[in-house]
Amino acid sequence: MTRFIDDYLLYLLARASGRASAAFHTELSTEGVTVSTWRILATLYPDSPASVGELAESCLAKQSTMTRRIDRLAAAGLVTRETGTDDRRRVEVRLAPAGRTLADRLTVMASAHEARVLGKYTAAEAADLKAALTGLLTD
Repeated sequence: MTRFIDDYLLYLLARASGRASAAFHTELSTEGVTVSTWRILATLYPDSPASVGELAESCLAKQSTMTRRIDRLAAAGLVTRETGTDDRRRVEVRLAPAGRTLADRLTVMASAHEARVLGKYTAAEAADLKAALTGLLTD
């Protein structure tokens, strides 16, 4: 008998994410980078300023948690905060030069990891998988 969970989409997505991410998360740890720091750097890379709220949404975190993370990254010289050009109330977070250098290296690692994860699929299948997941995010 098949368990309900074995064919339950949300469970399958969570398991697939955990399995696909585990080795890369280990690589990040070896580099002394947390997953949350990686998500922030990747969101801002290469030149995509974002508000704290946008980063929180993109990085799967609460806004208050994201504010503390941004504080730490700013203190480490990896990001900067700037007043928005169009809206003075908006604070934009950007990569600082040290953050861009780190993100350059990490995105190469991430791309190589992604290639390994998708290596068993054809290019068309990989594109279809990404399109299907993107579709879930836009519904």
